[in-house]
Amino acid sequence: MRTFWLYTLARFGLIIAAGLVLFPFLGLNLVMAIAAIIIGALLSYLLLGKMRAKAATEIEAKVAKRASKPKRVGADEAAEDEIVEERLGEDGDQSK
Repeated sequence: MRTFWLYTLARFGLIIAAGLVLFPFLGLNLVMAIAAIIIGALLSYLLLGKMRAKAATEIEAKVAKRASKPKRVGADEAAEDEIVEERLGEDGDQSK
């Protein structure tokens, strides 16, 4: 996850740098903020490709690892399952 946070900080840095460059020309307003976000996004797409790919690979590996682990059943879920099974057993009809 370290790479993800570095990538995120780098993207914010590019947006702030674009804002600082645009500030003398546009002043501090909504147009400058939107322009800085767009320019920062374009620059991050062009300059941070390798970092983005590495962060995506790490996130994908983490999601795959989490998906491969069996889901833990909590005490509440187990108790609820027992109640449902008891009620189904009493009625004898599973269509309800």
